[in-house]
Amino acid sequence: MEFTQKVREAVNSFTTETKANVTELRYNVENTVKNAVSEAKDEVELQKNHFKATAERIQAKLKGPFTVEKIQADVKEEATILVADLKTSFNRNAGRVKGLFNEASSKVEKQVEEVKAEVKKAASTAKAKATKATKAKA
Repeated sequence: MEFTQKVREAVNSFTTETKANVTELRYNVENTVKNAVSEAKDEVELQKNHFKATAERIQAKLKGPFTVEKIQADVKEEATILVADLKTSFNRNAGRVKGLFNEASSKVEKQVEEVKAEVKKAASTAKAKATKATKAKA
């Protein structure tokens, strides 16, 4: 009966620790998602402001006399600005996404290692207790 009680305690301890680890993992995932949403909102706001500024700049260019040279210069300037904006936006967002995934990955790996350590500890404790109980009966 004592052996059964000890095994039950070990299982209960393991279950409690596993639930705590899962809760912490869920918390980490939720925070990562919140961070991603916050970053996306920031990026949307930046893009809205950028589009507004771009629209104002283009409207200013649509006023005045038009010549072939002026139109060509304006198109070339806008193309250069567009390429630079795309590069900037891509680099900024790639860094953000990479940072979020690296952070989430490291947190998950840490949790997995902790769970593995707890499983090994619980298994070795249960094995030791079972060996001790078996020797005591013999």
